[in-house]
Amino acid sequence: MCYVLNVRSGNQTFIEAARREQLARCAVEVIAEAGVAKASMARIAERARVSVGVISYHFGNRAGLIDAVVGEVARSAVELMEPLIVGQSTATGGLRALITSNLEFMRLHPDEIKALLDIIRADEGVYAAQGGKAVEDVQRVLRWGQRTGEFGDFDTLVMATSIRAAIDAVPPMITSDLDLTAYGEQLADLFERATRKEGN
Repeated sequence: MCYVLNVRSGNQTFIEAARREQLARCAVEVIAEAGVAKASMARIAERARVSVGVISYHFGNRAGLIDAVVGEVARSAVELMEPLIVGQSTATGGLRALITSNLEFMRLHPDEIKALLDIIRADEGVYAAQGGKAVEDVQRVLRWGQRTGEFGDFDTLVMATSIRAAIDAVPPMITSDLDLTAYGEQLADLFERATRKEGN
């Protein structure tokens, strides 16, 4: 059950940020269960055990809340994936970690993925900024590999877009029978071969 804690503290900025995060998580639950079209502010407020006015105070309107949901999913993904990627000593390892951790996030956070997918289906523009940043993150790893000589000479934008497209194609295919861990490993194998410098 999702609800928002009523915490008293002098650190209002911290508390407000925590409440925004909690409300966004409640919205994720409602969207995953009912779909974004039926995820009214009233329904989300009921889930969070707050008034609609509280949601309006924190997000302004429903569009602001939906934007916050997209941001919350992205934040959760970065929280999981970033340590796994930056902890690698090679770009090859970094690329593999980037791909497999994306699929691991999908496995561990099915509600977030379901909600995000429904939001994007309703309005692709909502995810545009996050999608662009995701491609840039892949490009950084690819440039790293080119600097170290691990990766070949290719256009990093083309390769990064291809990698993101392969990852983003997975959520609509998710079923209980799909082994996301194995899928991620095979996807990493595929792009490891595609990026490897000839002779390595």
